[in-house]
Amino acid sequence: MAKKLGKKARKFANKHLQGGAKRSRKLRSQFNRRTRKDGKGREDGGRLDGDGDEEMRRSEPTMNTHDDVATLANSLEFPEDENEFDGDLSDSDGYLSEDPECPYYSDSEDGNVLKDSIVQDGLDGQNNDMNLAVKKQKKKLKKLLDKDPEFANFLGKWESELVSHESDEDSDEQDEMDSGDDGVDAGDKNPPSDKILTSKTISEWCQLVSKDPKAPALRNLLNAFRDACRFGLHSSSLSTQRLQSTEVFYQIITFILSEADNIFRSLLDIPDDDKGKLMNLRNGQKWQDVEPLIKSYLRNCLDLLSQLTDNQILTNVLTRLRASAVYFSAYPSTSRRLLKILIHFWASGDQSLSLSSFLMIREVVSLLPDCLDLCLTKGYNTYLSSSKLVDNRNIKNIDLFMNCLVELYSLDVQKSGERAATSVGQLSAILRQVSKSKEKEDLLKIDNWQYINCINLWVRFICVNYKDCHNVHSLLSSVAQIIRGVAYLLPGMRYLPLRLKLAQMLNELLNCNQMFFPVPSLIFGCLEFREIFQKEQTEKTNIHFSSLLKVPRNLLKSRDFQEQCILSAIEVLSAHFAQWSYHVAFPEVATIPLILLKRLHEQTTIDSLHRPLKRLIDQVSENRDFVQRKREVVSFSPNDMSSVESFLEDEKMSGNASFTQYYESVSKNRQSRERPRRGLNLSVK
Repeated sequence: MAKKLGKKARKFANKHLQGGAKRSRKLRSQFNRRTRKDGKGREDGGRLDGDGDEEMRRSEPTMNTHDDVATLANSLEFPEDENEFDGDLSDSDGYLSEDPECPYYSDSEDGNVLKDSIVQDGLDGQNNDMNLAVKKQKKKLKKLLDKDPEFANFLGKWESELVSHESDEDSDEQDEMDSGDDGVDAGDKNPPSDKILTSKTISEWCQLVSKDPKAPALRNLLNAFRDACRFGLHSSSLSTQRLQSTEVFYQIITFILSEADNIFRSLLDIPDDDKGKLMNLRNGQKWQDVEPLIKSYLRNCLDLLSQLTDNQILTNVLTRLRASAVYFSAYPSTSRRLLKILIHFWASGDQSLSLSSFLMIREVVSLLPDCLDLCLTKGYNTYLSSSKLVDNRNIKNIDLFMNCLVELYSLDVQKSGERAATSVGQLSAILRQVSKSKEKEDLLKIDNWQYINCINLWVRFICVNYKDCHNVHSLLSSVAQIIRGVAYLLPGMRYLPLRLKLAQMLNELLNCNQMFFPVPSLIFGCLEFREIFQKEQTEKTNIHFSSLLKVPRNLLKSRDFQEQCILSAIEVLSAHFAQWSYHVAFPEVATIPLILLKRLHEQTTIDSLHRPLKRLIDQVSENRDFVQRKREVVSFSPNDMSSVESFLEDEKMSGNASFTQYYESVSKNRQSRERPRRGLNLSVK
């Protein structure tokens, strides 16, 4: 029995946890908009005119800053449309009328048929455990009833009411089923065949359908496919009784998924490369003849995807099912159901399954653009939910999810730009509220992976679409301000991994637009080792900056942490200087960072860090002197933008400059260091 929370715990949960805050907001909104029973106004007789609204606003307590931040943080996700339209395939349960002349063969000559059914192999053990647990619970309940007669009377009273309620529900369901029989296909009224499906029977049907897609055996195969797809839903159903061999199960699934697309195209006379012709045939006689078969196939495929749990099998099924996306596009509501299942697989964490799911999503959306809104909303919300916690195991999967989501958003940049602007506005509003309060609880609204990954998503979206769409230009400055604001609110040595990530985002934004961002200021503000280097530790510590936002205090004085800080800072600074190494303003860009680098070189007491720091200082100084010499012999003014942009263009194209070669060596060293253990991904695209 669950232990009841204490008074303080309940108070804390109602005040701080998401569920309590959401429930409080819902109750407040219901109280403020309470109406009378006659529907004319409030129950207390309050007026609903302008004066009444003014009085209501005066009487309402003002929401404090913490509530504002909590509300904004909970609104990061886009609202989803919960209205389901599943009318495409609701007129059939998947069964088709079969030809009684189709051959059936017994199992007498098959030696590899299982003596027990698949259900007995897979579920009997679970059923026995469940029965034992039920018996134990019944014994406990019987002892309790014997001890407390009043409780027994109470249970008897509610049991009688429950029985009457269930009987009413059963009668209502029976009425609904009877009323829905009018729209059922004539073949569905006939009970399916109860004959056992053997391997020889399926092989014979497959041969008949392969020779002639119009053969009557096709309906039998689709019914067998339905039984296989619904296997496990009801252990006592006829579907389970017909499938008593694992070989038959896989034989049916493999053939239908491999050949169904070609069979339907042959029946409709559609070439393999003509997807648009299918939509034009929907009102024709051929489509009406084949439509029951297609509906049965699509419905059964959805059932199969809902039942499978093995990621490798799901990947193979989606790979073969991708060719049938054109048939799903003929039924929009069914496509929405499919997309919701695919988005769930997309965020599963298995890279093969994620890629197969995304390719299927992109195929369906390209054929049915009206489903793009659903994919953008569900994909964004799922990404935020799956990125709340980042560790070394799921960081690659989150990065893959992000790249796929950016590609999906890039299909319609005009529509995606509006969503990006809304999300960036929410991020900016949270940052403003936190900047006003600066309380520890409010800082957690930005000091979390969900907030940082959301920023990173829009950074990549801007970088991909900046040159092709002018609507994205206004987002760049807003995102850059958010990045700098987060870095300002979270200073200190412990937040160096977060600052390195923010500096990497600024470097990526710089690639798409030659706008100067003070990247070194985000890094040098955390590299203060005066107190930390006084007490060194020699024990080996594995630190992965890629999965950290804040370093634990017990690692601040470790030698590995100090080395990782300096090396990561060198990589980010090298990427920053490499972007400006051929610019006419490089001497001004490098002046202050050179001073800070020399100071850091003097303060560092770890001998292994002196060489990489000295090398960076020498390379930056050498490139500064090179640009300075080239700049002294030119005759154009800084206002001549065309000449400024073409400055050192030949050297940039050749890539033979000293600093370019240095940055390439730094990138190679980073990759070699990340092979044994994954470090911080600071590569600049």
